[in-house]
Amino acid sequence: MKYIGLDGDSIGRHIECLLIEENLDELETFSRSVNAALNEIEILVNQNYGKVVFSGGDSILFRGEFDLVFAEQILKIFHRITCKTASIGFGDNTSEAYLGLKMAKSKGGNQVFDYSTLKKKKQI
Repeated sequence: MKYIGLDGDSIGRHIECLLIEENLDELETFSRSVNAALNEIEILVNQNYGKVVFSGGDSILFRGEFDLVFAEQILKIFHRITCKTASIGFGDNTSEAYLGLKMAKSKGGNQVFDYSTLKKKKQI
């Protein structure tokens, strides 16, 4: 079983910009698109016998028998609906998923980082 954590890239900055510009119509549209993306991802996770642990804001954490190909598919869904990128952390537990997410973001975002690959390198 794997844990996958997704978090939108620079979503907070985009929202801040819209707020400062008082562009409330676009803010509402964008907020709905983020919610729609997470909803579509939740549906896909459930259809594939996964379990959503957390979903809120621009983040989702779920677990199940998923691989990196599935994680890449999730990134594409988020981008298609929001026109923004996201990062994904992949791991054997929630800590690894979180650390993988931080690594993906530190490498520029818009990617999946499997923390277990880093863990294996340290064991060699």
